[in-house]
Amino acid sequence: MAKKKNDELNQMYGEDYEVALKFANKVFPEFSTVVKSIIFFGSSSRKKKSSGDIDVLIIFNDSNVISDTDFKMYFNKKINEFVVQISTRLHVNIVTLTVFFQNLINGEPVVMNVLRDGIPLIDTGFFSPLKVLLLKGNIKPSPEAILNSAARVDAHLLKSKINLLSSVQELYLSILDASQATLMAHNIVAPSPRNIPELLKSIKVKSEHVKIFEEIQTLFKKIEHREVVNITGKKYDEFLSKATKFNKLMETKLKQKL
Repeated sequence: MAKKKNDELNQMYGEDYEVALKFANKVFPEFSTVVKSIIFFGSSSRKKKSSGDIDVLIIFNDSNVISDTDFKMYFNKKINEFVVQISTRLHVNIVTLTVFFQNLINGEPVVMNVLRDGIPLIDTGFFSPLKVLLLKGNIKPSPEAILNSAARVDAHLLKSKINLLSSVQELYLSILDASQATLMAHNIVAPSPRNIPELLKSIKVKSEHVKIFEEIQTLFKKIEHREVVNITGKKYDEFLSKATKFNKLMETKLKQKL
C-alpha cells in the first residue's frame, strides 16, 4: 500500500519528489528519536516539472536535546553529508518543534503555506493532523499574527531603501578599487580617494570619466553623512551604467600596463 502511494506521488510530483523521499529515507532511520516530520514543500511540491532547489523541511524535536551542542553539530553534519550523497539540489531547512509550534500559534504565513502545500515524506503523526485542521479551516490567524504582519510592512520598505543606498555605496567602492588598481599599475602608490580625480587626469583619463568618479564619490559622501537618505531605482540604474562604463575604461588602461 505504501509503495502504491509513493508511486502515485512520484507521478504527481515528478523526479523532485523522488529525490526528496530518498533523502528522507536516509535521515529518518538514523534520527527517528528526534525527527517529528520531514516535509517536501516549495515550488517543487506544486508542480511536476523539475526546477532549481528541492525544498525539504525537517521538524526536529528539541525538547530532549536543548543544550546538547555536540548532538546538534553531529545532526547538522550528517544532514550535509546526506545532501552531498543524494543531490546538491536539495535545500534543507531545519526547524525545531518549539519554534514550529510558536510560529503556528502566531499564524506565521510561512508555516501556513508549508502546512497547506507541504507533502509529508516522513510523519510521526504530527504534521498530517495539523494539515487536516488547516484545510478544514480550524487553524486561523490570531489578531496578534495579523498585527505582526502589518507591522513588518514599513520595516521591509525601509530595508529596501537602505539596501538601495548600500548598493550605491558598493558602486563607489567598485570604481575606487578600479581606479587605485589602474593608478598603481602606472607606478603611483595607492592614493587617498580624495586625490584620485587629479591623478586620473595625470594618466590621461578623459574628463568625462573623471567626472563620473567625482559624481559617484560625491553621492557616496552624501549618503555617508546622511545628506541623502533616499534614492530611486531609476537613479541607481543611471549610476550603475556610469560605473560600468568607468570600470571598463580602467580595465583597458590596466591591461595596457600589465
